[in-house]
Amino acid sequence: MVDLMRYLMGNPQTVYSLQNNLFHRDVPDYTIEDVSGTVMGFKNGGIGVIYATNGAIPGKWLNDYRVVARNLVAEFSDANHAAFTYTGGPYLQNVSISSDQDYYRLELLDLLKAIETGGDTRTPMREGALSLDLALAATRSAESAAVVKLLR
Repeated sequence: MVDLMRYLMGNPQTVYSLQNNLFHRDVPDYTIEDVSGTVMGFKNGGIGVIYATNGAIPGKWLNDYRVVARNLVAEFSDANHAAFTYTGGPYLQNVSISSDQDYYRLELLDLLKAIETGGDTRTPMREGALSLDLALAATRSAESAAVVKLLR
């Protein structure tokens, strides 16, 4: 989600996050958050929100997300299925797309090929490092209970 947020919006200027361990407090050595909400602020005034929990429905992974922009709402039930509602004209236009591709497998094959050939991955590795920097900034925000300003 952090990668996708950066891809769509660019690098945020600020991040604020609340993170807690609510569902696994009684599990020995379970020390990370299992519920979180992170708000990012962007140069153009846009706001991005990522919320997550692994305690919502035991044994079920939910991976839905939504993008709301001027003249468009894109609703993803997962990474392979989306419904786009175009709102800019006199009539709403709805378009659905879907795919059966295993994008996790494709990502791994791309990485493996880069390692084997010494070539580049489709997405530069530096992008992954920038997303990690943002995730770590969210952790710093949660630990300090303060907005973290990002340098870019």
